[in-house]
Amino acid sequence: MKVKFYTLGCKVNQYETRALQEQFKSCGFTITENAADIYIINSCSVTAKADSDSRRLALKAKKENPKAKIAVCGCWPQLNAEETRKTGADYVVGQDKKQSLVDIIKGVKTGPKNIWSLKINGFTNQRAFIKIQDGCNNFCSFCKVPFLRGRSISRPGNETMEEIERLETSHKEIVLCGVNLGAYGKDLLPQTSLYDLLKTILCRDSLTRLRLSSLEPYSVDEKIISLFMHPKMCQHIHLPFQNGDNRILKEMNRKETVEMYEKIVADFRQVNPAIAVSCDIIVGFPGEDEASFNNTINFLSKVKPMRTHIFTFSGREKTRFYGQKINSGKVKKRFRQLKSVTDSFAIEYKKAFLGKPLNMIVEERKSGYVYGYSENYIKLCVKSEAMPGEIITVQINKVDKNMAFGIISEGGINAS
Repeated sequence: MKVKFYTLGCKVNQYETRALQEQFKSCGFTITENAADIYIINSCSVTAKADSDSRRLALKAKKENPKAKIAVCGCWPQLNAEETRKTGADYVVGQDKKQSLVDIIKGVKTGPKNIWSLKINGFTNQRAFIKIQDGCNNFCSFCKVPFLRGRSISRPGNETMEEIERLETSHKEIVLCGVNLGAYGKDLLPQTSLYDLLKTILCRDSLTRLRLSSLEPYSVDEKIISLFMHPKMCQHIHLPFQNGDNRILKEMNRKETVEMYEKIVADFRQVNPAIAVSCDIIVGFPGEDEASFNNTINFLSKVKPMRTHIFTFSGREKTRFYGQKINSGKVKKRFRQLKSVTDSFAIEYKKAFLGKPLNMIVEERKSGYVYGYSENYIKLCVKSEAMPGEIITVQINKVDKNMAFGIISEGGINAS
């Protein structure tokens, strides 16, 4: 039988989709991008838009093949099972049962499976995502993730290292992902830490480069920052700031202040002034006024992130602000203003590398051009016949807000 996957949301979800694909394939199913017998929507529910997108994909799948079986799994049905069923889904599987999805569809009764039974032997990209942590204990007042994925849980270190060993020779970059990476190891016995894990990984001879998907600012310390001096550590850190006003941060139940954010960024840039800092920002949070919005603009103007993911606030189930309405007109205006400002920072960061060499892992070839990411997370495009997986050195000669363009430096194919 043919199975088609749709994936929404974070890198953790992308990893889990890959793991599910491998499970289905090992059970004799064929994975396809075309019309299928079974459609699996690996959903997201972080925002109201994510709910809507999950619903839309379930309906789209039913339309593509009315006779197909539809499975919606993951975060959306975890709290919204009845709403999910209204799409006509044949299987409604919450995040806590996702690892048993193939057995559910096959009608096989097995014992309970641990979330870490989802593992991979290869990734769909030249940069391989590896999930090492799930869940969150923070309970930010805008976020339903703790109610979707539960408390923080860490992947045992030996299982993480085994997966890295399986992937590091065929993938030139390993990206560690989780819901709250900074919490890694605190629940393990004996207790360990993200720093300890990173230090072990970076010692591996077969590793080419290592990246962190995201790190809560409060979990950053001097030891973590010191690892960014290692030549294999990608010079990019994603910090979900969420806001640049202390009053709003307190309302969000965040653990940080703006001053802490600024110090953390300064400490990273002391290690490497050119390090890429990307971030998340929520616009339209309840109680946001012109003064607090301007404080966010001023904060970002100091930090100058190279990439900013802007989210419009939406009140989520189980959270303090569930059902809270926003002034959509005002929020849209602020969104556009924020987007304009942060786009200028993105271009400014890339311009600093004009004429300078950056190493890119080739991920995609299209019409005589190759695309990929540099160690500092600049998306690059260059005319080349290099193959996916090769590392090429690119000299940038043009930039826009989304990408940088360049030529291969002399002797610029470094590895295959």
